Amino acid sequence: MSTKHPTLVRVPSIVAGTLLSVVPLAASSHAIQLENQVADVRAYLESAPSNKRNRRRQRFLALANKWREDTKWLSSTNEIAMHPAYQAIIGMGQEAIPMIIEDLRKNSGHWYWALKAIAQEDPVHRSERGSINCMKQAWLRWAEQKGILNDVVG
Repeated sequence: MSTKHPTLVRVPSIVAGTLLSVVPLAASSHAIQLENQVADVRAYLESAPSNKRNRRRQRFLALANKWREDTKWLSSTNEIAMHPAYQAIIGMGQEAIPMIIEDLRKNSGHWYWALKAIAQEDPVHRSERGSINCMKQAWLRWAEQKGILNDVVG
């Protein structure tokens, strides 16, 4: 009599590549052990994006705090926007937008250059330029229209 081995099936994963899942044809102790190990790996991989998201948020907050501290006495928008921490935030790309919007909503600040650079859009009407409150409201409306405020709040 032949021994039945577990069958490996490819299933989509939220992580790059694929994750192998075990579908046992017979409930052997090896099949159950292998299935438990795969479940452990799957749980680890599914938690990775959350950890990665937390690391990104921590990096953003550290950069934003450094930028804010180092530029709080500057009046030149160019100097403020060219600060290395601000440039690093721009370098984070699209993933920084929800965090910038959240910070803009809570603290205000000169995030407009970064938002425009990353989003490749500028919702601020020409007549509103120079008015910090109008510019803030324009970007918050833009974020709401794009569903970004839902990402921030939710």
